[in-house]
Amino acid sequence: WKKCQTSSCSILVFAVEQNYLSMNALKRIVKGLLFAFSFVVLLVMKMLQPFIRFQLCVIGFHRYGHLALEPEIFLAEREIIKSTNASSKRVISVWSLGPVAKQSNRYLASKWKQELLVFPSWFVSSLHSVGSVFPVLKLNEPKLSITGSMNGLDKTASHVSFTANEIEEGKKGLVKIGVNPDKPYVCLIVRDGGHYKSKGEIESAGYEVLNFDINNFSGVAEALIESGFQVIRMGSGTERPFTGKPEGVIDYALSNNRSEFLDVFIAATCEFAVSTQTGPDAVCMLFRRPVLYVDVTSYIQFFFGSKLATWSPARLQKNGKILNLSEIVNSEIAWFKDPNLFSKNGISQQKSSSNELKELVLSYIRMRGREDGKALSTQLMVSRGFGERGRLQFGEVTACLAPDAEQILGDWVMK
Repeated sequence: WKKCQTSSCSILVFAVEQNYLSMNALKRIVKGLLFAFSFVVLLVMKMLQPFIRFQLCVIGFHRYGHLALEPEIFLAEREIIKSTNASSKRVISVWSLGPVAKQSNRYLASKWKQELLVFPSWFVSSLHSVGSVFPVLKLNEPKLSITGSMNGLDKTASHVSFTANEIEEGKKGLVKIGVNPDKPYVCLIVRDGGHYKSKGEIESAGYEVLNFDINNFSGVAEALIESGFQVIRMGSGTERPFTGKPEGVIDYALSNNRSEFLDVFIAATCEFAVSTQTGPDAVCMLFRRPVLYVDVTSYIQFFFGSKLATWSPARLQKNGKILNLSEIVNSEIAWFKDPNLFSKNGISQQKSSSNELKELVLSYIRMRGREDGKALSTQLMVSRGFGERGRLQFGEVTACLAPDAEQILGDWVMK
């Protein structure tokens, strides 16, 4: 019996190994056929190049803000170029929105499929691989951006819209979470790192300059409610509870009625948003909804090239001294993309107090729709500091410093 049992196990192990080898062989055959097919496709595209130029566009699909704005900025700038007749050759862009399972918002990806020539990510990846092996066949892969250099968000309308049925569905969704769709509502968008942690992504200590405690925004929510707005706290369902929220605030981030569709619809239809620079505010920008950004630290990822953006800076200190705006925009600090670079360069951050945040929001509400006499001088100062490098990154500086920022935060802002 033992001998029989051992023999059976050996046969089973052998069968599993053979099955594994067969699967590997099949995968290699499929990859080889795909590579050959992609080679032929690229060859045909190359032959058509005198008449039509092809290019590959791969979106940062795993980041909500990039999924929202990279195609939007691309389409906006293409529209601007077409209006100036700057290019006569036809260009066909082949897009990849990434594997469906890894898309940060599948509803938003489905909306982009209606506007772009989208191919399966595995096919686009294969075209890229063949081009890497045979550089002569390699297609151009334009660098996609969430900001752009042509002020596209100011000069064009959104390239995504809702159908009548979607609008009706969105209104029903608002009612379900306790929001009156006929009264103005404001999105409160506060990054705390919970979303990425839930995805298994471990953020380094440097990311704390980008993370905030939602409960420090209770005064902001209170000010908005007192000003007649409904307040919706946005998020992905993994954020800290808003335990200090005033009565009437909808903590949608932790709602059982959250959906990827409603994530987009709320941000797209709000009166405005208050944000700390994180994914959902990019959807507001996509649908041309104004945003008040507080405690801006990552200048390189801010929307300096859009009138939709109003901002207040975080206090950045070096050697015990608070840096003013001029010192920041005239230095490499403004170009730190990796948040770990702040501490590595001896720079610490002090976030605004709850009362300062509240005053910034009240000032923004009072000044909405009015001209700010100091806005132009601040824009010029920022533009000069950034120089040509900034123009290529943001376009013309049109974002406005928050009204009364100097009075609320201190004279260090413009000192």
